[in-house]
Amino acid sequence: MSSDVLTAIQALSPQLTDAADQADAERRLADDTVAAMRETGALRIATPTRYGGGEATVRTHLDVAAELSAIDGGAGWVASLWNGGGWIVAQYPEQAQDDVWGADPDALISGTLKPSGPVHRVSGGYRLSGGWSYASGIWHATWGLAAVVLDDGPAILLVPREDYRIVDEWHMAGMKSTGSNRFVVEDAFVPDHRVLRLGPLVGGSNVTPATPTTYRAAFVATLVVMLAAPLLGLGRAGLAHVINAADRKAIAYTDFTRQRDSVAFQLQVAEAATALDTAELHAYRAADTLDQHAAATTYPSDRIRARCRADASVASRNVTRALETLVYAHGSSGFADASPLQRIWRNANVSARHGMLIPQVNLEFYGAALVGAENTVSPFV
Repeated sequence: MSSDVLTAIQALSPQLTDAADQADAERRLADDTVAAMRETGALRIATPTRYGGGEATVRTHLDVAAELSAIDGGAGWVASLWNGGGWIVAQYPEQAQDDVWGADPDALISGTLKPSGPVHRVSGGYRLSGGWSYASGIWHATWGLAAVVLDDGPAILLVPREDYRIVDEWHMAGMKSTGSNRFVVEDAFVPDHRVLRLGPLVGGSNVTPATPTTYRAAFVATLVVMLAAPLLGLGRAGLAHVINAADRKAIAYTDFTRQRDSVAFQLQVAEAATALDTAELHAYRAADTLDQHAAATTYPSDRIRARCRADASVASRNVTRALETLVYAHGSSGFADASPLQRIWRNANVSARHGMLIPQVNLEFYGAALVGAENTVSPFV
């Protein structure tokens, strides 16, 4: 499935490229853009096979999101988050999965893992109210994932489109087209089968022979690693743009009529390229580690899970550092509105600041695990 999807994504390049400016201006992807992405199969890779999905590995998640992001970062980001939402829904009881995909195998799921509320226990489920910000792709989603804290710990409640409204408040320097707005629920009933308790999952309750292989991957670490995928594609796109321009672009106030002839420029490109290589190596090491443990039906240790989170942050940081080098090498014309490089740079720098990718947090997880210190950051490793 992966190679077919990647080929179909590559064929979308002209459409996504042409739509990028409008998507940024409107702060959301156009309906026909999302429809075209659906046609490639890129938005069903996380869906269970019984609903026509791909049950893709973590590595495939990275491949697909990176391929889309190399064309358009906003499209790649929402694809990564929609697929991550689908991967989460696959952890729910089958009744909840039937609610989502039974009538619509192409259903998209958006949401956030930062808790809100209030939530109250009632017969057969919960009454939920609250607002959840930064829900990427919420305009096109038909289900929302709403994180809460119940009496017995954190959980994610699954809410249909008719039970929430969208507050249009996404005004950011980058990732404009992701429409990562707030969704608000007002006293909606959520039945018990649409409640996913996170405590057992963080403890590895999904790692059983009865669980399809891809859904056995370590819960939190997998979601963090998926977030790094769009940055890989943005880095590839930035490098390609700068190299392709180097044969016709001069270096201002020098005798170089072609950037490619300057040794200083060559060194900058090499520095950026090796940083991007480092990003790829870390991200795919983490993905392969998670996939290998899932295939073996083993739950990775705290240290391995923390390392996967650190890998995602190191990958993201190397992409932003590479792009910083590339925009200096390319020159100020890269910040012209007409240049795709400025959008690549903005998108990468905003997405790299996602709360689950912050380097100091994930490196603290890993450092504590390496030296045997107590994890005082969060239980969600």
